[in-house]
Amino acid sequence: MSKTPKEPKPYRGVRDEIKEQQLKTKDMSAKGKLQYFWYYYKVHTIVGLCIIFFVVTLLHDILSAKDYAFYGIMLNSINLDSEQLQTSFGEYASLDLEKYECFIDTQSTLSYTSMTQYDMATAQKLIALCQTKDLDAVVFDSEVFNNYANNELFADLRTLYSDAELDKYKDQLYYVDYAEILKANEEIDYENADLISSEESSTLTLDDILSEAESHRHPENMEQPIPVGIFLDTSPFAEKTGAYGQLQPIFGIAVTSTRTDTAKQYLDYLWDDTIDFSSMVTPYE
Repeated sequence: MSKTPKEPKPYRGVRDEIKEQQLKTKDMSAKGKLQYFWYYYKVHTIVGLCIIFFVVTLLHDILSAKDYAFYGIMLNSINLDSEQLQTSFGEYASLDLEKYECFIDTQSTLSYTSMTQYDMATAQKLIALCQTKDLDAVVFDSEVFNNYANNELFADLRTLYSDAELDKYKDQLYYVDYAEILKANEEIDYENADLISSEESSTLTLDDILSEAESHRHPENMEQPIPVGIFLDTSPFAEKTGAYGQLQPIFGIAVTSTRTDTAKQYLDYLWDDTIDFSSMVTPYE
């Protein structure tokens, strides 16, 4: 006569599981209990800790995030210490760094010769910063500045400065010919634009780049000249840091900036010969 199989105990929830585990580990030593727990619950513990770490980090970033008091980019600069520059300018402009963030990116680079994925990421970041109105001011070498000036990234300085203020920089103004920009926009081959730009850039010598930069100092040769930048080659910043080597650094204010007064202060700062810019250069290792 066959035995009637025992019916399984009905599942009564997590409480029963806990009691069952407590009975199994009742007579174990503390070390044995720890080993038992780690053997059966290692994965659960690691996943749980990762989730806790992610949540805590996310909450910290959200709660500690500050709005920008200033956002600048010094593209293709050499050995500049971002933190020192940020602190120095923050003090110069009397920015409330307890409440707001002063951020100056000196690490990003962009080359039209290589156009690697990193270069593309930098270009996309610049577009995103303009769209979100976070970007205030830039310092680019002349080749990069010319490309973005032709794409109307920079504000017409006549809308931000009085004639008297601009006269201070009359020998350092960088102009674009708006008539040429309009003509180029009509003729551009959008399908092959990136390819053409890359091919042309790869054939440029330093003399070509400097010659092109020099042409933007002469509004008399333009049909509709618009000042959109300031050459910084003779500024205390450029001379004391050598951050752009033989290239021509140019300052511009983003056309979408909502903090143009602070951006103007940044230009004053870069021309202030009392600032110890040489201390902001990171030495070669």
